[in-house]
Amino acid sequence: MIAPAYKRIAERRGKMIARVAAGRRLLTLVYYGLRDGEIRCLRREAT
Repeated sequence: MIAPAYKRIAERRGKMIARVAAGRRLLTLVYYGLRDGEIRCLRREAT
């Protein structure tokens, strides 16, 4: 889920900016996991 975002940003803005953006997204998910005590799914469930 982070890889498609990386590829999309890398095409538009460049590889280095895409790395930072993907890293920030991953770090945000880790933060929420530690804060809430549960790991959230990267994909949204179909309803």
